[in-house]
Amino acid sequence: MNLQFQVSKERLDRTLGILKHALDRRVTLPILQHVLMDLRGKELTLKATDMELAFEATIPVDGQGEKVLAVPGKKFIETVRAFPEGVLSVEVPDHAHRLWLRAKGMNSEHNLQPGEGFPELPKPNPELPSVALPVGKLKKAIHLASVAVSKDATKPTLSAVLLHLTKTNIRVVSTDGFRLAVAEVPCETQLKDEVRLIVPKRALDLFPSLLAEEGDVVLRWDATTLFLDQPGLKFSTRLVSGAYPAYEKVLPADLPKRVIIDREGFQKTLRFVGLKKDDYNKNVRLFFEFPNLKILFQHPDEGVNQGTLPFSGEEKSFELAFNIDYLTELLDRLQGEEVIYQFKDEVGQGVFSSPSIEDFTFRYILMPVRFANTATA
Repeated sequence: MNLQFQVSKERLDRTLGILKHALDRRVTLPILQHVLMDLRGKELTLKATDMELAFEATIPVDGQGEKVLAVPGKKFIETVRAFPEGVLSVEVPDHAHRLWLRAKGMNSEHNLQPGEGFPELPKPNPELPSVALPVGKLKKAIHLASVAVSKDATKPTLSAVLLHLTKTNIRVVSTDGFRLAVAEVPCETQLKDEVRLIVPKRALDLFPSLLAEEGDVVLRWDATTLFLDQPGLKFSTRLVSGAYPAYEKVLPADLPKRVIIDREGFQKTLRFVGLKKDDYNKNVRLFFEFPNLKILFQHPDEGVNQGTLPFSGEEKSFELAFNIDYLTELLDRLQGEEVIYQFKDEVGQGVFSSPSIEDFTFRYILMPVRFANTATA
């Protein structure tokens, strides 16, 4: 008897769009380039893994019967996306290693592999500790706090993100050794001891598309793996082994001075003056001469770009200099109308933040660059 069921094209396409991230890497086992389809009555479970990331999603279907099969992932995903919106019919003829995808005069045939060869996905022990977090807060915190991840792949801990769980909050932390980003989400975790999980940035980059817009996500972990569970989707990623830097030691405590700058104006001006930068010249100078901020970028061969915008706060004149990329990367992620910079003096580290963030706290710690000579704006 042929196996046949109907499924929403939109729902299947959206789910496969998540699972495809486990098919991006080259793997030695050919079966890992497949998506496992497990039909059980009115539910279809889809699985994909590259042995680092693992996905398990469940979607409703209209059909009957039980069947486990593996379909070549990338071609199947591309084909589903190409079908028109509506209902897709999936048919597997009895005693055949073929799957037919049909809708509105369109038919597509796909080879199948036995599902028995697909590896078992990691599963959390029910006795593992767990923490439930509001999805919206977690997504925003990760988006901001991953800005300082190192781009140096030879430093596995710095090219990852730290999840630091305490009794009262969860901190999302990244640093490349030159800057530090920390988002702190209030959460009664009920944990007895603090937990530090080093999560690959590749996995965290998927969170915005993985996580729903509302509700909670449940985190579980063991010595090697982080598990995320939400209705309809389970996800796991291997953790990075090693020791993360003791970031708490560089969190500044006493910052009595501050300035407030229009975020959009600051962003546009930095983009303009940064047209002079290259791979070897990236430092931009900020001259605070109340009530105007003069931003200057000087290239040794190409000259100067300069822009001016107003600011409020500290009235005593002072000068700062930063790697311009560290500023623009932050402003590209921050929301709201204003950005705040708090500091003690011109030579010590300061903190950038945004007053528009209400659900959690966010700090971006940056050390100014010191020039051998003092420039004039």
